[in-house]
Amino acid sequence: MIAAKLLEQIPLFADMSQEDLERVAQHTEELVCEKGNYLFREGDKANDLYVLLSGLAQMTARGPEGQQTVIEIIYPGDSFILAAVISGKRFLMSAEVVKRSQVLKIPGTALTELIRNGGDFGLSMLATLSTQYRSMVRQVKNQRLRTTAQRVAAFLLDLAYDQGRGENRITLPHSKKMLAALLGMSQEGLSRTFTALREQGVVIDHKQVQIESIIKLRRFCGFSNKLDASDRISMKE
Repeated sequence: MIAAKLLEQIPLFADMSQEDLERVAQHTEELVCEKGNYLFREGDKANDLYVLLSGLAQMTARGPEGQQTVIEIIYPGDSFILAAVISGKRFLMSAEVVKRSQVLKIPGTALTELIRNGGDFGLSMLATLSTQYRSMVRQVKNQRLRTTAQRVAAFLLDLAYDQGRGENRITLPHSKKMLAALLGMSQEGLSRTFTALREQGVVIDHKQVQIESIIKLRRFCGFSNKLDASDRISMKE
């Protein structure tokens, strides 16, 4: 059992009544997970919802030959595959902690009971599911409609929009190894792409990125603040 005030920090539960918060808190467990720990693995039954309080985690999947690919990065405040928990299905990805983290573990039965009771909680769940779905759609669009260089450029512009609302200097939030996996390429391929983007005015020094012209880079990859900036970012505005 945890204090209800911990749940109030999470967007998914922000609009819940105090009574409902306390009800969920009674069934919620707080976990401290070390780097390399798995919260669940691909194929496990989705009995519990996990929510990241602090730290960092990644959602991964394995290919037919055993190769592991990073599908999504989980940030504080994010939940892990809510759709699988609500529908009682199996997880299609694994959740690995990549930085010491605090995580909440909430039984799926407690969540479905709240939905049955009605109220604003069901709408919050729908909003979260919508955000997660839209994130996946953006990934598919990037993979299908953009070249490798355009995909990396769009990722950098998304970071620029996040960190400074379009500022020219940004900081890479992860190691190049994790970024390469997230963008679906090798580290060598990412390095080559960074080099190729110099022609578009992008200079990268370790984790610092200088963009000569935001407008030029937007034109290069067809970036749109309305369509390409993540909902995670838009929710802050």
